[in-house]
Amino acid sequence: MELFPGRPAVLRYISDRRCDGGGYCFYRLPEPNAGDTRHALTVHALLGTAPVDPETVSFLQSLQRPDGGFSSVFVANHVLAGLALLGKEPVHDPGPFLLSHLAALGDRELPPEQLSALEGVRAAVDACQHAGTVIDDDTRDGILRHLLSFRHPVGGFGAGLPTLVETADAVRVLVLLGQRNLAEKASSFVMMHENSRDGFIFLEPVAALVRASRLLRQPLRHPDSLRSFVLGLHHCSGGFVRSRYGGSPTLEYTHLAIETLALLNGCRASGGPCRWGGAVHQHDMADGRAPHSAHGSLPSPAPASRSCHAP
Repeated sequence: MELFPGRPAVLRYISDRRCDGGGYCFYRLPEPNAGDTRHALTVHALLGTAPVDPETVSFLQSLQRPDGGFSSVFVANHVLAGLALLGKEPVHDPGPFLLSHLAALGDRELPPEQLSALEGVRAAVDACQHAGTVIDDDTRDGILRHLLSFRHPVGGFGAGLPTLVETADAVRVLVLLGQRNLAEKASSFVMMHENSRDGFIFLEPVAALVRASRLLRQPLRHPDSLRSFVLGLHHCSGGFVRSRYGGSPTLEYTHLAIETLALLNGCRASGGPCRWGGAVHQHDMADGRAPHSAHGSLPSPAPASRSCHAP
């Protein structure tokens, strides 16, 4: 992937948040965590600069317990995704931990501070993908029952009203489990939420729309509007913020923005809706590798007008 003018600033933003022990922390204190480390590594991978860093490998491996488990399924997914990007494996087999989590699904409440009640099951299935853990038939059937309990008549998924973020999580899991026919029933819901007239405020729904459209091989009618929205979130510090009204940049939002731009760059337009080039693979959007663009480069971030008060 070729360079784009904002790339040095993004890479500087990432490198400034590396801690001495190899992990990363978006607020630049010596408090590294799995999520920020995975986000930083993913941005490096998408920009073609994934570092070979033994300290980062050691930091990620240290977050696994001797029994193969982790403090949460989210930490497991971040650790396993980060190690996969570095070409390394966990010290212990995470399979039993991941499968035990997937065998105990049942909570239908939206967890505090999460946008998706399906984030946990999506993280666990993604982690199985990273680790090469095979999901047995009984567990798969339980996952499907759990997912479908969130499906609404309009085709979207949600703990309350259907949302793009929860629908994208459901589509991701269904495709990974080989249930494309079920995933495609969400197509109309995803399509009706694409808006070319400033219909979005936050990054997450835009990223979810692009991810789901890619997985569903569904053309985007207004890719330039979506691209402009994401580019407008580029902060003068080099990172990306969540909202078009500003805020502080984080490694998570920077990961989400760069991944979305890379995916949009693989959406080929010729005077009409853009169509996705190439086949959709199971690893797409699971480990920081987005489909390569036929056009060869990421677009340039729009000049940031925000003052720099972010950490």
